[in-house]
Amino acid sequence: MRRLIFSIFFFVWGVSSAHAGILQRGKVQLICHRTANRDMPENTVEALAYAARMGCNVVELDIRRTLDGRLVLAHDGYLERLTGGIGDIETTSSDELELLDAGAWMGQRFEHMRIPSFDDALDVAREQGIGLMLDIKEKGEGALILEALQRQGMLERVVFGGEWDEVRPLYPRANADPTKGVDPGCTAEEVSKLHEQGYFVIANFSANAHEMDMPSMRDAVTAGVDAINVDYPRLGADAVGRPVEAKINVLVRVASSGAARARAAAIRELSYYQGFPTQRFFEHWLRDADDQVSHAAAVALVRARPQTPAQALIDALTAPQTTARKNAAWALGMMSAPATASLLPLLKDQDPGLVKEALLALSRCPGDVPANALLPFLSNDVLTIRSVAALALARHQPEVAAIEVPALLKREEQAVARDYEAYACRGKPKLTQQEIDPIIETYREQMKLVQALAYLAPADALNALANETFRSVEDYSLVNAVVGGYQLWDRISANPSLAIQALGSSDGVVAGRAEWVLVKAGPSVLPAVRAALHSAGSTTRQRLIRILGWQGDVDSLDVLRELKSTDGDDAALIDWAMQKIDTIHALDFKP
Repeated sequence: MRRLIFSIFFFVWGVSSAHAGILQRGKVQLICHRTANRDMPENTVEALAYAARMGCNVVELDIRRTLDGRLVLAHDGYLERLTGGIGDIETTSSDELELLDAGAWMGQRFEHMRIPSFDDALDVAREQGIGLMLDIKEKGEGALILEALQRQGMLERVVFGGEWDEVRPLYPRANADPTKGVDPGCTAEEVSKLHEQGYFVIANFSANAHEMDMPSMRDAVTAGVDAINVDYPRLGADAVGRPVEAKINVLVRVASSGAARARAAAIRELSYYQGFPTQRFFEHWLRDADDQVSHAAAVALVRARPQTPAQALIDALTAPQTTARKNAAWALGMMSAPATASLLPLLKDQDPGLVKEALLALSRCPGDVPANALLPFLSNDVLTIRSVAALALARHQPEVAAIEVPALLKREEQAVARDYEAYACRGKPKLTQQEIDPIIETYREQMKLVQALAYLAPADALNALANETFRSVEDYSLVNAVVGGYQLWDRISANPSLAIQALGSSDGVVAGRAEWVLVKAGPSVLPAVRAALHSAGSTTRQRLIRILGWQGDVDSLDVLRELKSTDGDDAALIDWAMQKIDTIHALDFKP
């Protein structure tokens, strides 16, 4: 029978046991119940990592098995409590669980967190150097848990609890040393007696009236307990004499001076300490003259929860430091903040890097950006500026972009074709790095131009992407056509004839690309594919037959049989397609 939703971890474990690799005497250890469940959504990898950063030596988590036999973290298993779903973990498959938001129930700042797999949790625990207490919620999980622990090298870093009887015969070394729990208010004499009996003594401050009782926590430490078990790890860290603020102060000092790489790393680490008043530090470092430091601060401000007010970044757009203006623009773009009016003046700056970031931000931010503010940048000498200007134009002025961006991409591809022809005439020698670098820059630019095509209005995007995908090319811009083809998978159903026509290309690569576009487009294109069968030329007809076979189009069987009776040349291919269709539909349920 399932325990109560908020059953107390400590008494579930009762007289459990210590593990020499985890619960060690010498300094008072901090155990966190059900990950950092009072700071973040419980049993998520984010809450597990947060508990470690708060100074917890050992973190308890709950394990359940899904319908398809995967181990995941969940306490009571009711989807209604922690997700937007309904039902139970045990009757839900892991792929369905991946679709559920396991963070939004605790607030908007935690949206998009997921129910993690046990393996994901083990990865975090190993990276953070912490031990785990495993509350096994149902029978039948023991062997799977041991297998995962062995695979991840964590077998010596866990204590087992809950339904762990199956673990004992499989892993005799499990839980070798005894522990004993005591309540708040325990005396030094009581603790001493338990030590004399060989127990590792844990004072419980979880799921009781003393969860936030720091004086009692300190008293327990003074009484000599080996560990305290808490729901509020920040309070517990203070009680055991290892306040989190001390760690933050160290990180702030490292981030404030020294080598840029170490400073940026400290800023990144500090950004994970959510719930502390760190925004002012990040705003200060945003204005640092070193771009690596400034950008790390911008990333931290974007990641901050609760979200950094956009105005703090808008204010930095007028800072004297170029790094501050550039990285503030980047951050506003990443936040999709309504800041276009504040970003536009940056387009007049003399620093190309700043202009690039401002244009990229404009491509991500809502607002009104006139075409004449962007069009001049399409002919800029800096390739990346041209490409992000195209993105911004497609975002804010799609009708203008529908003309200008394909034209720009065509000019760029023509230039690549000329360069490639000259390279071929030279016998295609091995390129020097100096020759490779501009090719890479052109590649970067053209990837963004193809992305800009996808930003256009649906009909314009479809036509522009089709023109890009179904062109014959041998040079370095071939990737543009490949990426364009992928973009067509979810668009070509609006006009399948664009791809059907390309099936007849004399360039086999183009025709093959068109064939696969139609295969991946799904059943919406099949009526047009069937309709094209009788009027298509021989080569195109063969590709159409393969598309019907790969898609398992049962509605085409009569057409294929008729075609086979009149087209002996394609009989073998038609038989293959019909066999594919029959195989796919062999298990169809009949009404």
